[in-house]
Amino acid sequence: MSHSVSSFNPTADSISPVKFPPVSGLEAQDVELENLRRKLGAHMENLFLGPMPIESFLKDFLPMDSATRKQKKPRVSKTYFDAIPKGQEHTMYEPFVNLINNSGLIPGFKMVNTSAHLDKDGNKNRPLIKPDPSMYRENLEVEDKVTQMGELEAHNELKSSDDDDAFKDNDEFVFQSLTERGRRTRNQLIHYATEWFSRQHRRHGFTIFMFGSYVRFIRWDRAGAIVTQKFNFRKDSTHLQNFLWRFSHLNAAGRGRDPYVRAANAKEIEIAHQELHEWKPTVERPVLVFTIPVENGKHRDFIGWGSMSGPYSLIGRSTKGYPVYEQATKTKAFLKDGWRAHSLSPEADILRELQEKKVQYVPGYVCGGDVPDSVTHTDLYVTAEESGESEDEVDVDMETKHHGDVTATKRDGSWKHGKSWRRVIQRFLHRFVTDIIAKPLNTFKNSKHMIEVVSHAFTAHRQAYELCDIIHRDVSANNILITDSGGILNDWDMAKKRADIQRRRKHERTGTWEFMSSLLLAGHHSAHTIQDDMESFVLIVIYHALRYFEHNQARRTLYIINQVFNNRTVLPDGDCEGGEGRLALFQNKNYITRNFQLTSPPLHRWVWTTIKVVREWIRSELPNDDDDDYPVGDYIASITQHTSFPAPQSPAIQDRPTGRKRSLDDHSKLANIFAGTLTEPNWPEDVPHDILPELRAAEKRAQHGRGTQDIGPSQRNTGEMRRSAQLASNGEHNPSKTSKRGRMGEDVGGSGQSIKRSRTSVNTTSPRRVTGMARPRLPSKPSQSRARPEDGRSNAGQSRGSGEASGSVDPLRRTRASSAVSGKKKSPRRRSGGSQPSQNRRKH
Repeated sequence: MSHSVSSFNPTADSISPVKFPPVSGLEAQDVELENLRRKLGAHMENLFLGPMPIESFLKDFLPMDSATRKQKKPRVSKTYFDAIPKGQEHTMYEPFVNLINNSGLIPGFKMVNTSAHLDKDGNKNRPLIKPDPSMYRENLEVEDKVTQMGELEAHNELKSSDDDDAFKDNDEFVFQSLTERGRRTRNQLIHYATEWFSRQHRRHGFTIFMFGSYVRFIRWDRAGAIVTQKFNFRKDSTHLQNFLWRFSHLNAAGRGRDPYVRAANAKEIEIAHQELHEWKPTVERPVLVFTIPVENGKHRDFIGWGSMSGPYSLIGRSTKGYPVYEQATKTKAFLKDGWRAHSLSPEADILRELQEKKVQYVPGYVCGGDVPDSVTHTDLYVTAEESGESEDEVDVDMETKHHGDVTATKRDGSWKHGKSWRRVIQRFLHRFVTDIIAKPLNTFKNSKHMIEVVSHAFTAHRQAYELCDIIHRDVSANNILITDSGGILNDWDMAKKRADIQRRRKHERTGTWEFMSSLLLAGHHSAHTIQDDMESFVLIVIYHALRYFEHNQARRTLYIINQVFNNRTVLPDGDCEGGEGRLALFQNKNYITRNFQLTSPPLHRWVWTTIKVVREWIRSELPNDDDDDYPVGDYIASITQHTSFPAPQSPAIQDRPTGRKRSLDDHSKLANIFAGTLTEPNWPEDVPHDILPELRAAEKRAQHGRGTQDIGPSQRNTGEMRRSAQLASNGEHNPSKTSKRGRMGEDVGGSGQSIKRSRTSVNTTSPRRVTGMARPRLPSKPSQSRARPEDGRSNAGQSRGSGEASGSVDPLRRTRASSAVSGKKKSPRRRSGGSQPSQNRRKH
């Protein structure tokens, strides 16, 4: 692709905020404000560093240049801010605003009372917010829109009582307040910071946190937050005055803005409205210009208008994606913007290598990479020892190549209180452009089209491994996209060379929770393998088959999806546990049982064959399990005897504990299943329909005690629907309980009981990717030594150790239960709906 370049030197104010419609969880529902804040608080657990000395904070983050030092700061008495009244919070706002605006301490800016005004540009799928007084640029028009999170320069949070402090200075071991009031305040601070960062391209941001008679300063970035000591502003407000004066004299980059993103001019706005109209945002969003530095000090400019996807978490990768237009080449492309962990190779480098090796069905790299001088600073105050990372686990060569010697920038963090910093990860802003704008997987036309698209993505995964020795490590529904010519496997930001995974002593458990492999969730192994990714492909097809295509257990779709794909617990420390239902599906035939039937015969056979293939792998990996001989090979041979899938010579098969070849030892068996299934002649013209909204509506009616209406001609037993909805809502499942129609998770009514679907489609939303989860304890293989898995530095957090409960049940131990249904005899091969979750958790 040809392009023009020109010289570029970003100025302090060559920036602009961006607001975008973020994407929520895979099973997105309306979330109450407090529940949302609790979840955001869990994500930020143990990511606050403090109490930092105030003078050190001002010196490190709000330095004064020589010009600022020469300016005369207004003389304000030490007790100036004691005029802020005590008592109720709402009485503090106007005096706070007036005192600051009249002080002369913030030239070029203004404080505005936004506490009574909802943000009209807020995202409609989340609670709209009314932040406390906000600092804006002085020339910003606020008459029509008072609250504008997209224009916020500094955030302020005011509380009336000293007891509302979210932190504590007098505890050497715990910095975060453990009181209910402190926790609620901290979650509120996180909520506002998260919304703020989601609406702008921001490298960091500052908060003034005032509570009772005290103030703390907070600096946020994508690695966490640094909090100062508290000081009594009523007795001496010198520190507050210095902060305001210094902040107002920082350039835009110093205040946290991204200097490589600017507001579009009138001509560029007109171009965006014309060329990017297909992706017009659903709410008002500004047109932006992204500057991508290229070789020889040149740059390329790309116009974007609203993000197609984005994060709703303050920390982590925080990926945003934009359809963009390059005026110089008259071409449309896709821009990806995210914060990569220091231990991961730049995704742009991965795509370049895939492109050089001619790997099919992947995005084509255009330009971009790590953004200069865009790196988190919170991590600089955590040593390698404190983070649990030894020198042999840091890829110094990679970091030196992209950012110089990062280890030399560590700063004194001896003031920290607390003892757990494994989740504080250094991150770099990574922005690049690819040559295609694709559609989500759930826009497939029919079941055959879905299998074809997923097959293309599987081919990309296979070729990347065999040609480049690269493992994707995050195969999910959001990362398989549809193009005019088929499908692509996208988002290679978690990808690693196989050798890099195996040589690191500490491993990250990476992926998207809904589609991570059963054994990876259970903690069976720590190093991500190709088998984990191959199981993810199977889970993706099963999920979409359940949700979008007719089958005879439609009433139980929500229940099955909740148990197999969504069942997880987010712990107070931000960690996650769960996944027993997924293992039970493959190992014990639970949830998708013997009488499960999809209307599409080829899709039905694909699902059952791949379930058997995964079951074979799992049983070969787990000890003390029945080694049933499932006829996996018979069906595969029947559909692939004419098929020869050409592929380059693959690397040595990894971690094979047995002498015989298994179906998932390499990609060939699953590739042949894809190829053979697509050649079957009896594919139906089945239009996809999302059944979950109907089931959720029934669930809500049941929860509110208003009864359940039929959602199809076959659904008669409303009482059972209510019970099923309640169980799905609570995440409960007791395999020993049976109803008149059989065990939970099993529809004994036969294939005639299917729901009539309308010919409409509803888009799936994006799941949250997680890493570093603690898992239930697994028994080791007798013939192998078991390495103790170690927690990776990642988004989801560190593990929480707990004692082994007396009489607890191993989550991998299969139990036998009665299968008597409608007078049928018990079958010795039937299994219960899953063992009870173990309370045992491995310490990392």
